[in-house]
Amino acid sequence: AADAAEDNSYTASCSTLDSQMPFLGNQQLVSNAKAAILYETNTDTLMYASNPDEQVPPASLLKILTALIAIEKGSMTDVVTVRADVLGTLAPDAAVVELVVDEVLTVDDLLYCMMVGSGNDAAVVLADHVVGSQTAFVAEMNRYAQELGCTGTNFTNVHGLHDENQYTTARDMAKILAKAIQNAEFCEVFGAKYYSVPATNKSEIRHLATQNYLMNNDDVIIYHDSRVTGGRTAINSDRTRS
Repeated sequence: AADAAEDNSYTASCSTLDSQMPFLGNQQLVSNAKAAILYETNTDTLMYASNPDEQVPPASLLKILTALIAIEKGSMTDVVTVRADVLGTLAPDAAVVELVVDEVLTVDDLLYCMMVGSGNDAAVVLADHVVGSQTAFVAEMNRYAQELGCTGTNFTNVHGLHDENQYTTARDMAKILAKAIQNAEFCEVFGAKYYSVPATNKSEIRHLATQNYLMNNDDVIIYHDSRVTGGRTAINSDRTRS
């Protein structure tokens, strides 16, 4: 094991590995996920894949690309005023951080609201501010995904709420995330376990905590792993929440 740790050729030599295989320490395949992928970025090695090209709903994983584009095209210090017509595009029971009409926040705070608090309201406000409309932002998301070589992906919104025409693959999301973690500002937001949004003109301080149990063991201890440096939850139960 020590020799293997010093010489990564054993992983570099298997960069074409792409097969469904046992991954649980026994002969069982992963059975509680439609698709899974394990990709080692330093050596550009695909370590494990289960149905990597099956088209599945992205749910809130989609927010990874929303955040990356907002960071690249926007300014973290920009001041944004929440508009009623933008909030009105969300389903009534979508997961939100309870942004209020005419509330003023920075792009930085909205990113944490979206990534740590999983606020779909923050996602639509960000998209509208950065590109001018959600429609234009979605077009940019699809252009960006295609540029990264994502061949099994189609985005229709900026937050991940269910849409029959919205889908991605584990392989495509790995490509998107590999690009995103090259951005230091993205990594800072992606790796946050907690964030306190300063009081605004319409709200007291908001204390946010990630629901990714690999990172946050406040409620569930069994999944916590101190080696995890970033994460995004993705629950796709039906048409809302995300």
